[in-house]
Amino acid sequence: MSIQETTNSEREVVEGNERPGIVERNVLERRSDKNLTLKQDLIADEVAVAFAYNGQSHAVMMASPIDLYDFAVGFSVTERIVDSVDDILDIDIRDAKKGITIQLRIKQIMMERLERQRRQMSGRSGCGICGIIDLEAAIPKLEPMVQTDLPDHTIINQAVEILQSNQLIQNSCGGVHCAGMFDRTGKLLAIREDVGRHNALDKLIGAQLDNIEPEYFVLMSNHFSDSSGEANALSAKIASTGHSGTHTPQSIHSSGLIT
Repeated sequence: MSIQETTNSEREVVEGNERPGIVERNVLERRSDKNLTLKQDLIADEVAVAFAYNGQSHAVMMASPIDLYDFAVGFSVTERIVDSVDDILDIDIRDAKKGITIQLRIKQIMMERLERQRRQMSGRSGCGICGIIDLEAAIPKLEPMVQTDLPDHTIINQAVEILQSNQLIQNSCGGVHCAGMFDRTGKLLAIREDVGRHNALDKLIGAQLDNIEPEYFVLMSNHFSDSSGEANALSAKIASTGHSGTHTPQSIHSSGLIT
């Protein structure tokens, strides 16, 4: 698979930041005396990212303009556009006037399947179901996964602290979600941040697809409601990778756990 990435640095990025995704902007601050003060502040960068497969537009997502290769791979797999990274032949990431374009070339058999299943989709929001107009697509059939036990609660608590301390964008300016993958001992394997929760998980999966541990768990920042359907949608993303684990989201302090 060939990769072309020609995104430039026209967006203002804070110098010295270890990861892009943060911009500096003038904002109005309302003080206690009700007067407005103009000041500079750091905010999470967010742009429109347009996905196209074999030259055909597919979806536009509002996302953080970082880890875009991981996003391209993870989104393609978790949305079942392709079965594996081997089905992706080329990824071309470029800046556009109003955002970023990700052009993917996939195997013809995958493109034919996509065309059969094509539906309008404005991007996952809220519970992750919005935008889907077909019940079969909303509740996809997934292969049963092998039941695994949760890690010890002490390990999970330590992992929560590790996740929080490694959220570079969130700790700098707030406004983003985070997904982190850990092995059974609580060692952090990878972490991704994005303004969208589903995007953060897609990027994490895209980054780790070829390196997922036999036993692992995923922590996600912020609480999500299991009744909203979002928990199921996020679990289905991980299940779509075909790796072991019963993906049951639970609330762990302020974080969501998927094992």
